Amino acid sequence: MTDNQVSGWKTFKLDLGRLPWINFLVFMFTPLVIMQMGSLIGAHVTSIFVAMAWIVIVAAIYYLKTHAVNPFALITFLMILTRFIGGFLERQLPAFVLTESVDNTVIGLIFIGSMLWPRPFIMSLLDKELLKRTEEKFGKSKFWYKAWFDINIVWGLFYVIQGIIVSYATVLNMKTGYVIDFILSWPMTLVLLFFSVSYPQWYWTKHADQMKEEIEAAEEYEKHLAAVKS
Repeated sequence: MTDNQVSGWKTFKLDLGRLPWINFLVFMFTPLVIMQMGSLIGAHVTSIFVAMAWIVIVAAIYYLKTHAVNPFALITFLMILTRFIGGFLERQLPAFVLTESVDNTVIGLIFIGSMLWPRPFIMSLLDKELLKRTEEKFGKSKFWYKAWFDINIVWGLFYVIQGIIVSYATVLNMKTGYVIDFILSWPMTLVLLFFSVSYPQWYWTKHADQMKEEIEAAEEYEKHLAAVKS
């Protein structure tokens, strides 16, 4: 293993600059705060329309510039859409108020279901340079992927549990449900983002010796293959 790779075990640190601040603030924080503040002051429907307009416009601009769908925009759009549908349905049948907490469960299932993909959904939310930098150093070890697997499961379980808690609180008291939904939405997403960039440091440090052995073995195998081909 090269000196740079060896030093990588000690130099990998939590870098808050690697958090996707712009994506979080523009595509999740702003529209959700608009919608949730509107719900708290009694302008529920109006705030949903404003938040929907915001996310559609910024997501369209992002797509035109990058030709890619922003994952934060996708999550937020799903949240707003379910509340939009629930806001109309609950007028016909009060029980449909629970529709507004279904989005959390669906998002949780998306995270959990993505474990069947080559890369879990959480990797689409994080800074691409962070992923590239760590994969170059540690990607030849199974522990590199295992860290993201663990993080993805935490996100998935959190959203599923959040959906259950918000549903229960809404049944007891609609205003209480709005408050709990507010607390558990973007604030906890920010906490999860901090967790997502700090957990790998702890996990990879804990398994540093095993990772080093796996990476060195992979490099030796690659050298052997190269020698055979030559």
